[in-house]
Amino acid sequence: MKHSISVIVPTFNSWNTLRLCIKSLQKQTVKAAEIIVVDNASTDKTSLNVKKYFPNIKLIKLDTNTGVTGGRNAGVKAASKDSKYLFFFDHDMIAAPKMLEECINVMTMQDKIGIVTPKIYYWTDKKRIWSAGTGINLWTGQVLFRGGIDKGQFEEVREIQVAPAAFLVKKSVIDKIKSFDSTYFAVYEDTDFCFRAKKMGFSTFYSPYAVAYHMLSTDPKDEIDRLLSRAYWVGRNRVIFMKRFGNSFLVFLLFLPVFVVYYFLQALKNNRLNDGVQFLYGTIKGLIG
Repeated sequence: MKHSISVIVPTFNSWNTLRLCIKSLQKQTVKAAEIIVVDNASTDKTSLNVKKYFPNIKLIKLDTNTGVTGGRNAGVKAASKDSKYLFFFDHDMIAAPKMLEECINVMTMQDKIGIVTPKIYYWTDKKRIWSAGTGINLWTGQVLFRGGIDKGQFEEVREIQVAPAAFLVKKSVIDKIKSFDSTYFAVYEDTDFCFRAKKMGFSTFYSPYAVAYHMLSTDPKDEIDRLLSRAYWVGRNRVIFMKRFGNSFLVFLLFLPVFVVYYFLQALKNNRLNDGVQFLYGTIKGLIG
């Protein structure tokens, strides 16, 4: 069964995960009309390999790395005008065969639903949930995770605040909010997108029946390393987001030192002091930007 869906996968130097990602998308029970890979100026052979092994994929090769936001926006521009839905999928993810089908099932439940995200497990531990949708405390800026060992605690189709990394979007949402905000580059771009959609009257929903897997390590040290590697963007973009959507920026500022201390402690503990400095630098850039 083919549906009017354009799948958009931004990528950067990621052939080892990207090839598994594409294969999983090609095995969907509801076939996408097109799969678009946006290569963010990779320095490896990602684009050459896509052309060689997946000649039917629509490949967009950018001259510079425009981040997650730029990659997705380039995909939106290249997508067929006939597509009713766009599905955004990170390159290090694998889709279960009925992922698209189940997302569409939820999308068509109510007219107001504009975004649907699947239950996302860790690829290396398929009993551990990476995300069942996320949220954010609009007073403190704390990210609220819905994850952990699957004990049946996230088996309800329900409205959520944020759809991370993998989500189906109605074309009418894109028509109204136009694109991902390139200010973010990476991190918080999904959060901003879902909140802007909500302002336009669209809800974000989570489906436990749609399933995807994230090819990330479950080792706590690897998780901290991943967090610290994005310290600048986390520090900067949290401030930008809270300026725009927080309940009270003054209240948020009272909690900001807690985040700075946390990142510095993690950086010191893992001999990555520069990442702590980057977090502080990003936070300052967000405040004065």
